[in-house]
Amino acid sequence: MASVSFSPNPEQRFIYVGDIMNSAVWILNRQTGEIVGRFGRRGYNGGQFMLLHIAVSDSQGNIYTGEVAASGRIQKFIPVSQ
Repeated sequence: MASVSFSPNPEQRFIYVGDIMNSAVWILNRQTGEIVGRFGRRGYNGGQFMLLHIAVSDSQGNIYTGEVAASGRIQKFIPVSQ
C-alpha cells in the first residue's frame, strides 16, 4: 500500500510516496521519476514509522503522515527548504 501526494508549488515538482513496506516517505522528481530523497525508518520514535499508511502535503509544504493499527498516530514534518 502506498499513498501519493504532490508538492504545493505551481509546477508540483515533487511527488511524495508513503511506503508502508519500507517505513519511509520517498520524494520523487515528478518529471523524471528519479528518487531525490526519502525520510523515515522503522520504529516508534519521532520520524520513524511502524505502519505508515499515508503521506500528504499542505499548501505550505508541510508533510503529514498517518499510521494504522497499534501505532495509529499522525506526524508533521516541516521542510527545511524547497
